[in-house]
Amino acid sequence: MPPVEQNTVPFTVSAAKSLSELKTVGKARELPVVSDLEKMTTTFANQISENAHVQSAKQMVEDGMKSIVETETFNNLQGKVQELNENPRVQQTLTTVKSAV
Repeated sequence: MPPVEQNTVPFTVSAAKSLSELKTVGKARELPVVSDLEKMTTTFANQISENAHVQSAKQMVEDGMKSIVETETFNNLQGKVQELNENPRVQQTLTTVKSAV
């Protein structure tokens, strides 16, 4: 039986790990532009994650998710999300944001 050529890489944890270890990724990281961009991105991400406003927002989201999980069932949550999506004011806001972006 002839070999079959795959057009895609199956996504698994091991595949994701192996993708980061590809020779081309290593070679690209040796380029000054790529290495500088990687350093700046890491620095920027660290600065953002240390920002008090971001920490506060993160804590609020985590607390909100925790309270939702503790107080409402998944079906009730789905119903509320559907109500939210059908809300005309929310739809107007989404339309405005999409057009601005």
